[in-house]
Amino acid sequence: MPRMSFVALLVLLAGSAGFSQSAASLPHFEVASLKLNNSANTGSSNDFGDAYVTFRNYGLRGVVTMAFGVDYQAIQAPAWLTDIRVDISGKVPSSSASFDQKRQMLQALLIERFGLETHRESKIRQGFALVVVKNGPKIQPVEDAGGHINDQRDGNIKMLRTTIDNFAESLGHKLSQPVVDETRMQGVYNVTLTYTPDRGANGKLSTDVGPTIFTALEEQLGLKLEPRKVPVEMLVVDHCEKIPTGN
Repeated sequence: MPRMSFVALLVLLAGSAGFSQSAASLPHFEVASLKLNNSANTGSSNDFGDAYVTFRNYGLRGVVTMAFGVDYQAIQAPAWLTDIRVDISGKVPSSSASFDQKRQMLQALLIERFGLETHRESKIRQGFALVVVKNGPKIQPVEDAGGHINDQRDGNIKMLRTTIDNFAESLGHKLSQPVVDETRMQGVYNVTLTYTPDRGANGKLSTDVGPTIFTALEEQLGLKLEPRKVPVEMLVVDHCEKIPTGN
């Protein structure tokens, strides 16, 4: 076996850095249930509430992105992760738990039930920056009290008490390109967006029914998407079981 150069060794060590924490080092739900959803339903929802974090008929890839706070397109994982759908209900130990703490509880659950192992890598990709239009945003911060509801359907996004950073992640999922938040809008917001979804076989957004997602952002929220190359922190899934351990 050829001797590995010192430089190559450093590169290998750098690439392996950043593996996910052990479940023991993370906060946990007081009680949690995680089950596979094998129904034929197409609708899904999630709610980061005061008392519970719930996912209904949610793709496992989407749950992982929510747990680790990465854009849907910024995850390198086996293709089957999209096909596995789950129902999750986790009781939060304290109503004062922050959104990040709830995400960490979700990480711990995935690590324990699916044996999830991950690490992070930084890459530059073509995407969009979410910025404020010249006249300013049309939405204002709200009190962070109640559930963090995320209800998304074709042509509609409804996110209650969400950060703009999380909203940008949702836009990235809709556009299949990374979107970074450069609005500098602090706090949480109630965001409702109605637009015409992609209807064309060529992938272009249709304008024959209503506004595109780009136009809707400016008209309804006072935000806009600017094309640019953006740094993306990729989450790499190194290991994940297809069947979770029992409750």
